[in-house]
Amino acid sequence: MKHLGYIIALLVVMLVPAACTDSNNYVYNDVNAPAMLSFGFYKADNPGVLGSDYVVELTADQTGGAATQTVSVALPPTVEKDNLVARFTTSEGTTVKVGGAEQVSQTTANDFSQPIDYILTRGNVSRRCEVTVTKASLRWVETAQVAGITTYGNPVLKISPVDQKPYIGFKTRAGNSATAANHSTVLTLGDDGEWTAVGGEGFGHTVNSSYFDFDIAPDGTLYVAYADQQATVLKNGMSVMKYNGSDWEFVGTDKGLLKAVSNYVGFCALDGELVGAQVNNSSKADYPNRTLVVSNYKDGAWNSQVPGAITNQVYMANVAGGKDAAYVISINRGAVNGVNYGYNVLRYQGGEWTPMIVNYLEPGNATNNIAMIGVTVTADGTPYIWTMDDASGQLGVRVKYYDKTQDAWLTLGGNVLPLGFTPDRHTEVALDTAPNGTPYVVYTNTLDQGFPYMMYLDPDTRQWSNPAKLADLDASGLNLKFTSDGVGYVTFTNSNHLHTLRTE
Repeated sequence: MKHLGYIIALLVVMLVPAACTDSNNYVYNDVNAPAMLSFGFYKADNPGVLGSDYVVELTADQTGGAATQTVSVALPPTVEKDNLVARFTTSEGTTVKVGGAEQVSQTTANDFSQPIDYILTRGNVSRRCEVTVTKASLRWVETAQVAGITTYGNPVLKISPVDQKPYIGFKTRAGNSATAANHSTVLTLGDDGEWTAVGGEGFGHTVNSSYFDFDIAPDGTLYVAYADQQATVLKNGMSVMKYNGSDWEFVGTDKGLLKAVSNYVGFCALDGELVGAQVNNSSKADYPNRTLVVSNYKDGAWNSQVPGAITNQVYMANVAGGKDAAYVISINRGAVNGVNYGYNVLRYQGGEWTPMIVNYLEPGNATNNIAMIGVTVTADGTPYIWTMDDASGQLGVRVKYYDKTQDAWLTLGGNVLPLGFTPDRHTEVALDTAPNGTPYVVYTNTLDQGFPYMMYLDPDTRQWSNPAKLADLDASGLNLKFTSDGVGYVTFTNSNHLHTLRTE
């Protein structure tokens, strides 16, 4: 009996190393040990989340010989990682589980914001495969340039909420068509990487100066708004046109939607309603000269008014909107109630105009720089604004966003943007957030010949990234937009020619 017990004990000692390894107690040196043979995240398995495929080639060393397989996949920092579907293959006869739940390639979603342990089992042999998603740097490449067309003023880039394709609208300086000059053009970027005109090149009436805007409604309808030289209600009043699927047509009227001379035209298309704003530049208008005039179109009629909260003269204005709310930012002309060049933000929602900020200067700021105001609304409906102030002791660009939970405008990053130089009236800024909520800022670098640079607010460190140069070209008319699957687009003009950068 003692002899038999000795043999059993000896067998147990011999088997323990084969059944247990390292602190995780998983087999690594069994010739029949299970293995992960391939792993990746594919666009087809993650529609609306990924813009490309991200696949790891596993080497022989990774598929066998180690106690724990390690797989590392680099994804762009724009990608939301908390609900990704992986595509993988394993050695024959292997089952795969995460936290006790069976995993199916191309089907099961997991939160990859933290490393995940895949437990691979074949027969009575198990092995751990640790998958980590790392952060890759965004790589920007230029798509095809627009041949034969030059722009006037600043083009406007938008992403269609329906097909997630980029569109850009602008006043045409000169084009392939002899009649295109000084008229509106909207381009779309096709799957072949080429820009093509929507509904023809150079449509509608003549656009006055650079007073032009472009937007896409939640249902995908394209709209342009501009100061119309052929407006008969009053020359250079605002007109709005939409694309009906085959041609561009005026919305409401082709005579101008109000009796005003519309400078600083801004426009956005909400769900079922259109909103515009302009600074009237005529004493012959129905509105006081140099006042902000807001317009909305609903149920077949345009209505325009000077908002009650801002009846003073304003210098300039800008407009942006989301699905159900529009925001108008303006800077007052001179002193109002003892405040020099204070800025204002209005919100239009549910048929009502609400003042959110009125005649405001940042505490410690001597005066706003009237050369810069901006507003955008990100895909989640959050409005962002930017102005220039010297409240921190030196002139800088300050970006704020509206926090609904606190009912307050908060400074993004806690201070002015760390541009590394003192901005001036030539400095341009554009902003958007990636699908994971990370804010990105693109700007023209005064210290580097006006070339476009980019930085983002790291969601982990809450610090701004190091600036990265996007192109060796003097840029103007900057735009930045992200699709829902994390593909970024930057557009700008150089010598009136449109350039487009895209992430890979």
